[in-house]
Amino acid sequence: MPVGVQIPPHKELATEYGVSVITINKALSGLVSEGLLHRHVGRGTYVMVRPASTSGIAAPTTIGFVLRDLSSPFFSLVAHGAQQRADALGVGLLFASSSNRLDREEEQIKRLRLLGVHGFIIVSMSRTFRLNEAIQALHDADFPYTMVSWTAGDDVPFVGLDLAEAGRKAAQHLLSLGCRKFGYLIDSVGSLNGELRMSKYRSTIEEAGLEIDPAFVFQHAFPGEWNDYKSGYAAGEAIARLKDRPDAMYCFNDLGALGLEDALLDAGLRVPGDVAIVGIDDIELAARARVPLTTIRQPVGVIGARSVDNILARLRGERPTVRQLLEPELIIRASTPSLVEVAAK
Repeated sequence: MPVGVQIPPHKELATEYGVSVITINKALSGLVSEGLLHRHVGRGTYVMVRPASTSGIAAPTTIGFVLRDLSSPFFSLVAHGAQQRADALGVGLLFASSSNRLDREEEQIKRLRLLGVHGFIIVSMSRTFRLNEAIQALHDADFPYTMVSWTAGDDVPFVGLDLAEAGRKAAQHLLSLGCRKFGYLIDSVGSLNGELRMSKYRSTIEEAGLEIDPAFVFQHAFPGEWNDYKSGYAAGEAIARLKDRPDAMYCFNDLGALGLEDALLDAGLRVPGDVAIVGIDDIELAARARVPLTTIRQPVGVIGARSVDNILARLRGERPTVRQLLEPELIIRASTPSLVEVAAK
């Protein structure tokens, strides 16, 4: 059948071939998993690519990696980890950038499917942190994919950091240093990801008999990862203008934390003397900041490698654990005071 043609209804196929509808469903699901067919929710099933040659030489396994920006300081490291793992296993990896556009992300997913990739690793542009239409179509078709940007849903395949636990580690560290006035820089108040990162940070502080002052909760003023430094800088300017300031800030990511730090330093405040700062990610810039940043490290190499392994497991007919949460690691640098500095106060 030519590419683009719609497959007849399942009942018609069952009648034509003299088999059950269940058999037809299984057969078509297998072809969808192989990337030969595409199910469009509410419209039907369509031919996506022509079958590979039957000369006896199988087409090599290829995984599509869709990310929002090839130069992203965090996700480019995840992509590097995936590439190393794929190379070691002899698996092809095709990269596509969404160029920081949600519509472009959907185009790239469709284009890579037409090229015949066997699975997807996806960094979603969406900061609603839910599946968009193109990824939902993969999900509904049971096409192998793994998210490496946090996405809500117990049934959504995800490999990444235990973000709630990261907040707990940040709070414990700041509490151990004697901090008492806690703030938080969130991507957007009410966002699923931001609130998850804040959840155990807040509860750990409350268990210590303290609280996060709502006046010390700041949100990113500018949308998009590429503006996170700018948003952090704006939050730092706002904190510098306060008469009563937090003495500790935990940030949604390192880019925001670095912007926050620079704004405080530019305003003549001391980091960590006036405000201690903890980020999350451990991007390369964190260690080279004006005041090297204390942060929660995300194991980017493990995330990339495991995402490749998950796709290959799916292609073998296995069902790997859907939500794979990795243990966070606290990396202590100069943006939080040392115990020696605390004792000297």
